[in-house]
Amino acid sequence: MDLRDLIGLVTANLRRTRGRVVTTALGVVVGTASVVVLVSLGVGLEHQALESLGAGVSEIHVMSTLPMATRPVPEVPTPARVEALPGVAWAVGLEPLRASVDAQMGQACLPAVRVVGVDPERVENLGFTCVAGDLDLARGRAILGARLAQRLAEQDGDVPAEALAGRGLNLYVARYGGDGSTMEKLLRVEVAGVLAPMGAGYDFGLYIAEREALAINGWLTSSRRDPARQGYPEMLVKVDDVRRADAVERGLAAMGLSFHSQRGQAESVGAYFEELQLQLGGVAGISLLVAAFSIANTMLTAIFERTREIGLMKALGARDRDVMAVFLGEAGTIGVLGGAGGVALGMAVNGMINLFGGQVDLLKQLYGGATGLHAFTPLWLPPAAVAFAALVGVLSGIYPARRAARLAPLAALKAR
Repeated sequence: MDLRDLIGLVTANLRRTRGRVVTTALGVVVGTASVVVLVSLGVGLEHQALESLGAGVSEIHVMSTLPMATRPVPEVPTPARVEALPGVAWAVGLEPLRASVDAQMGQACLPAVRVVGVDPERVENLGFTCVAGDLDLARGRAILGARLAQRLAEQDGDVPAEALAGRGLNLYVARYGGDGSTMEKLLRVEVAGVLAPMGAGYDFGLYIAEREALAINGWLTSSRRDPARQGYPEMLVKVDDVRRADAVERGLAAMGLSFHSQRGQAESVGAYFEELQLQLGGVAGISLLVAAFSIANTMLTAIFERTREIGLMKALGARDRDVMAVFLGEAGTIGVLGGAGGVALGMAVNGMINLFGGQVDLLKQLYGGATGLHAFTPLWLPPAAVAFAALVGVLSGIYPARRAARLAPLAALKAR
């Protein structure tokens, strides 16, 4: 029996019992749709979690061992030396204010704001994108992180965060003396721009020009530092390829620098959600297991109904493997039809989830990330789901096919 004859025979047999085929395939449809939806939800949650980490996945936050005192430590690497490491795209020195800073704008007042000084000529390296204003860190100007701007806007009459660009902002810097006295310095700045969300590492920061941060830190410590000689208290290092991050980290460790990155956190998130996807797929696979029994039952019923037909095929020269091929072909086709229908149903359900899932505050507090429940269907999932459904159908048909192939031709012809 050639392939064309096999396809024709399988198609004819399925058409004769289309009602039974449809009801059997419905079980596969439900099982496949469950797999598509649950795995898509797992992938969607993983994407949201990784996106909430922002640009930090490919960045390394370096913290030098500089003490708060300002004595020269020449061996601390500068950004130029770090940029010489293979795999480093850029390194930007950060000069955070070494004191508690309160921010006040109109009716809004936020305590303990993180204020960081950045070289105005290197600020674009950080990959900042403004939703309002610009990145011009001229003297007396500041850039607001997305979440910080949102908090200020909510307290100041619940205005849009984008409306803060161009407004004045007061920064109160406190210095504490050894005798318990407190001195306060007021820094008035204009909001140059409001950043788009980039992840919690950036979104809660306020950025000013490096020279102003150095001046304030000099006032706090009664001495001035020279970053060109002494390095920076902090440094942000961008790797050109996340796969080379491990080598860059080893180079930083060889320099005696301490650091942390969200790469390890991203890897942990990925491993967790891979396990979650397997678990969700396993739960959905139970539906396919039930469908497998339904296919096997349908094929066994077909044997009893078509016993004489099988005997006639064998009498006309059909071999055992030809009979097996017919039954396996029918079972596999039911699996393919059910799998295709299940993928279509699963994609429709995913569309509904993405349409209405934004109302579910599932990840509201996760790293300040996006809210809502979203399904993301990877390109490999639909064909894999159909192939798996076909495999389930074929495996379910093995026992009935073997039983049909073993029928004796004479006994089959005499069957009623």
